[in-house]
Amino acid sequence: MADIIIIGAGLSGLTAANYLHQKGRSVLVLEAAGRPGGRVQTTEQDGFLLDHGFQVLATAYPEARALLDYSALDLRPFKPGALLLQPDGSRGRIGDPIRDPGSLFPTLFAKAGGLSSKLGILRLRNQLARLSAEEVFQREERPTAEVLRGEYGFSEELAARFFRPFYAGIFLEPELRTSRRMFDFVFKMFAEGAVAVPNGGMGQIPLQLAGRLPEGSIRYNSRVAHIEGQHVHLESGAVLSAGKIILATEATGLVKDYAPAVNTQFVSTTHLHFRAAEAPLRSPLIALNTRPTDRVNSLAVMDQVAPGYAPAGQHLLSVAMVGQQMGTDGELFAQAQQELSRWFGQAAAGWQPLHLRRVKYALPAQEHVQGQASYKIRDGLYVIGDHLLHGSINGAMQSGREVAEQL
Repeated sequence: MADIIIIGAGLSGLTAANYLHQKGRSVLVLEAAGRPGGRVQTTEQDGFLLDHGFQVLATAYPEARALLDYSALDLRPFKPGALLLQPDGSRGRIGDPIRDPGSLFPTLFAKAGGLSSKLGILRLRNQLARLSAEEVFQREERPTAEVLRGEYGFSEELAARFFRPFYAGIFLEPELRTSRRMFDFVFKMFAEGAVAVPNGGMGQIPLQLAGRLPEGSIRYNSRVAHIEGQHVHLESGAVLSAGKIILATEATGLVKDYAPAVNTQFVSTTHLHFRAAEAPLRSPLIALNTRPTDRVNSLAVMDQVAPGYAPAGQHLLSVAMVGQQMGTDGELFAQAQQELSRWFGQAAAGWQPLHLRRVKYALPAQEHVQGQASYKIRDGLYVIGDHLLHGSINGAMQSGREVAEQL
């Protein structure tokens, strides 16, 4: 019998299992699916690697740096900033001249606000560099959109043509109601390290964590029906027992039955993959659609970032739409091609639809976020997950580490 049962092999559950194993505790992880990762998954189709939603790893995340082996993940970085797809059909570039000097002049001349407003990005970078992550999550909580216009003094043009599309794609809500604490944290992390993906897809992250556990520590295809005391009842009829039980499912799953106050609000995304014979972008940049009436939020050619995402001679286009989009898959593919043809011309009509995924629970809603949480439900039963802190890889891993330390 294991000392501790963890229900869920997402990043929070796997992180807790790793730290507990390091301290000599025996752990059994129960996972309903046939592989680890939770919301961080990669599947292979026709030689292409398809992440389940547009996901990236900020290498400055303190929890990731402490636990993950970046070298073994073979991380491939995006260039800082973004390519701006302007409403008039032109393109611009907002970069980070400190880390990418070649982006200085494109940034200065981009149609996204005046020089003073762009210099405000550097001022904010310096301001947040002086704060620890813990201090960031103690700041006054206000909507991000309000802080951009007010406290940070960015022009409406810069906010509309860079910050809104960029952070809408991260927070998965276009109004930027998300807490400024989350904005400050993400801005700080992106400024202090690279934004990258493993060459083998984002699913390599949970696979690395799962691979460090002793054989037999994870039981896949083991869906839990309910918990009674310190007994875990599986849908198969099996009953397992442990002195400590950790719930590590998403907030709308088993957790809500035992922690009814948990945040079950969430945001969604619709993610499209195309294959193409020619790459519409030949740079490891994310392209942001700055037309607010369009459905497409962003485009990235994933093999230009990490070549492992596509077979030789082919290109993988990752197109993100914020929220749950209405329409059939075919209609959404056609809509994306029509919108993006404004910048990429007739070539967009030749992109071949590969896969469309509707991710209902993509992130917890983040109007209110925090840097600390209480994980104990009752004696012997605990809950972890990014929904308790903030919706990020770092938030998930932090909750797993902290509950492991408590135990």
